[in-house]
Amino acid sequence: MQLSPSSSARPILLVPGAMTGAWIWADNFEQAFRSAGYAVQTMEFRGHGAGLGERFKARFGHYVDDCVNAIEAFDQAPVLIGHSLGGLIALHASARVEVAATALLSPAPVEGIGRSLLSLGRKSPVSLAKFIAATVDARLTRYAEAPLGIYSDTCDIERAQAITAQLRSESLPVLLRLLAPPRLEFNKLSPEKILFIGAKGDHIIPAAEVERSARTLGSPLKVYEGLSHTYQAESSWPMVASDIQHFIEMHL
Repeated sequence: MQLSPSSSARPILLVPGAMTGAWIWADNFEQAFRSAGYAVQTMEFRGHGAGLGERFKARFGHYVDDCVNAIEAFDQAPVLIGHSLGGLIALHASARVEVAATALLSPAPVEGIGRSLLSLGRKSPVSLAKFIAATVDARLTRYAEAPLGIYSDTCDIERAQAITAQLRSESLPVLLRLLAPPRLEFNKLSPEKILFIGAKGDHIIPAAEVERSARTLGSPLKVYEGLSHTYQAESSWPMVASDIQHFIEMHL
């Protein structure tokens, strides 16, 4: 499935999730939107992949600052597409600076990830242990099967393996802040221009938690059957990209 050509070179900023970086978008969403005529940029968070000491200096607010700086580098308000941790960061950034529209792929919940962790623990205590271990040291993901919901049967196996091989440790203070995120300035957002996207096969940020965040803001919601937390590894990622483009074009 190809995206239809855009009528203008509207900028899009792709915001990565935890333990990933700009590279995770390269052969999927970035390529598709650029081919459709959008001016696509990706971003990295400070300290990503750096040593423990450097990573430990980073805080949630620093990540929001990084996203705000990337947005302000454009000549016009961009569209934000954020994934997981990057989804919540994008949401906080869009409360500080103007954006054209926002699409959030399984964003970390605005009220914190506590319920998500409890849900994963009930489904698979081993997966919860693996997930927590991976947040401490991403290299551990190379040596065991991924936690439940990171990938699915509908993922491209080679793409999933390539993603796992590139995961890098994240700032632990930032990840811990996801348990109780800073207060979101709801009055500075345009809820109708924020699309929340969830997946029934995602047990990291369950679709129910994505729905909860969408309901809190009063924003539209799209939930896919069977897909996993890592949309970039899904064989049907072009369908998701096409739906995002449709949403973008409705609001430009």
